[in-house]
Amino acid sequence: MLYKILEAHDGVLPTDVHVTFANTGKEMPQTLDFVQACSDNWNVPITWLEYDGRTKKPDSKNYDYQYKIVDYDSAARNGEPFEKVISDLGQLPNSVGRWCSGQLKVRTIHRYAQDVGLQSPFLTMIGIRGDEKRRAIKIHNKVNEGQDNFCPMYVDGTTRWFVSLFWKNQNFDLELPNNDGVTDWGNCDLCFLKGRGKRVSIIQAQPHLADWWISQEVKFNDQFDRQSPSYEQMKIIASDQGALFDYDDETIPCFCGD
Repeated sequence: MLYKILEAHDGVLPTDVHVTFANTGKEMPQTLDFVQACSDNWNVPITWLEYDGRTKKPDSKNYDYQYKIVDYDSAARNGEPFEKVISDLGQLPNSVGRWCSGQLKVRTIHRYAQDVGLQSPFLTMIGIRGDEKRRAIKIHNKVNEGQDNFCPMYVDGTTRWFVSLFWKNQNFDLELPNNDGVTDWGNCDLCFLKGRGKRVSIIQAQPHLADWWISQEVKFNDQFDRQSPSYEQMKIIASDQGALFDYDDETIPCFCGD
């Protein structure tokens, strides 16, 4: 999507167009590499944003929420922004109250947009494909959190096949395990919206990824997914008993428009 927008402007974006990446601190390292590679290879500035806590307004029950601008080198890689918002709100997000994407991504981007002078509602381009109708119809041409969401790839009918073909012809790509252009390793590494089987398989490949999620569940004596084994239990399953379990539950898509 970004490449096509650049192409439409002869490689140089208008001054009122901003490319942002909201980092939760739980993305895979390859995702951070990929964002930087897009910037370097296409000569486009990308503003890296992170949630940075909240402070209580004087004589009020309300809060001011902060973000900070980082870059590839200074970006959080150990879940710090995610842990900070969990601590601020005093609870874990879950599949019903999935406020993590809203706070870490949508509202963080919105606060930045306001600070650079964009008038609400400002137009937000989101890369939902033409074959992701269920995802697109929830947000396309709808205003949410001051953002007028538009999905150009959905409108254009750009499918997974076209996206996969595009990247096969580039000199770089997202270096994560994938099935013809689709990866289970995207978004937060062990996001609770991913199917249990997918989470277990990721833990089998990289057991240390479970540790951050385990620490948060222990801290709050709760679970991100109460209908699933805890992350501690999934780590045990992945290491000792993986063959005894055959989860085929569906992953729930998580993206900046949720």
